[in-house]
Amino acid sequence: MSDAARLARQHFSTKPQHAPYSTFPVPANDLAAIVGNLPDAVLSSAYSAVVSYAEALSGLKYGSASWGIIRLYYSSFYSIRAMLIASGILPFNGGAEMLLDTSKGEYLKGGRSSHHWNWTSIKSTSVKGEWFCSNDSQSAYEALREHRENVNYTHGFTDPNLHACLTTQEADLGRRFRAYRDDDEFFYTYLPEHLAVAYPTRLLFHLDTILKSKSLVIPLDRSEHLKSIWKIKDRCPLL
Repeated sequence: MSDAARLARQHFSTKPQHAPYSTFPVPANDLAAIVGNLPDAVLSSAYSAVVSYAEALSGLKYGSASWGIIRLYYSSFYSIRAMLIASGILPFNGGAEMLLDTSKGEYLKGGRSSHHWNWTSIKSTSVKGEWFCSNDSQSAYEALREHRENVNYTHGFTDPNLHACLTTQEADLGRRFRAYRDDDEFFYTYLPEHLAVAYPTRLLFHLDTILKSKSLVIPLDRSEHLKSIWKIKDRCPLL
């Protein structure tokens, strides 16, 4: 849990049991402390997103589709989390999943678990026009989460029917990575055999743009680690 989430949880824990969220705003001093810790929370989630993505591609390279799917899902999860926080929407657990809209100091109901986003709450905030919370993005996220749950929670892994170009040699993965990265029309995200890699790739580079616009930079020790695990012969996002 990030310091920002910990502070939000600490304040939320003082809410009387039956008090509505709308009548329990965050005091200015507490809100300032939470906002001051948001950049670290963004960078932590962004780092986890890239690490998960790099591990996923290594898994695909060596023929482990199940491991690759799990890490691709987590890359998407952390990318969305980072983008929410960068926009001032802080997910945290306060006994139940919650969101704090720091632009207003207001609490919103989160999803039924940390991995089930409450898109209705999210779309009531300033990020409602962002691609990552569009209906198309939601559908892609749900499809990838279903693949991940098939790996973790069923007796047999259901093949997500990955395109052959994703399960062959590294050179193919490199070319495919660039195709997904440069797909401004999100064409590949709508194709089931490409979605599992195309969607997290687009999320990562959208996140990359957001971090650069806010001049947020991954700490040196973490950037060095990213360089060491990034095996695609192209720029690693966030670096």
